[in-house]
Amino acid sequence: MQKRIQIGVIGYAGEEEYPTESKPPQNIYKKAEKVGFLLAKRNAVVVTGGKSGIMESGARGAKKAGGVTLGVIKGKKRFTSNDFTDVEVLSGMEADGFDEVLLVNMCDGFICIGGGAGTLEEITLAYRNNKPVVVLKGTGGWADKLAGAYLDERRKIKIESASDEKNAVDMVLKLCKKK
Repeated sequence: MQKRIQIGVIGYAGEEEYPTESKPPQNIYKKAEKVGFLLAKRNAVVVTGGKSGIMESGARGAKKAGGVTLGVIKGKKRFTSNDFTDVEVLSGMEADGFDEVLLVNMCDGFICIGGGAGTLEEITLAYRNNKPVVVLKGTGGWADKLAGAYLDERRKIKIESASDEKNAVDMVLKLCKKK
């Protein structure tokens, strides 16, 4: 049995969580689906927050490629994830934040597509734990704000920037092998 690398696909939550005037751009969901598909084709487990938005799109892509998906779910109630999540990991906590800690700890690297406050928390935790983060340029949110940057003067890891989905997958898998 071969062990698999686990890559977090992080970014914007579902549209229902955003005010009407500031919903994420529609094209990012197809990008997340392609990222999930390409990761699964490379035998990676796709890890998400298990909800809608980028999380559901990444998991959908992985399932189209016959891959395995894992969702880290806030709370104690099973069967609350999207329809494309194979395995639910329940955080047991209702408060925001603990599910992000679990997700980051179980991933080897991350691909970020857009993203709000929860995504920033995941990126910060990844940075502090020296885990590679690749952002997909042109997807808005924290992905565009942090492309090519370090989070602080310690310069632990550079937030790498990819121009397209294939480049993002190639880059994150290469960075994970260097660790």
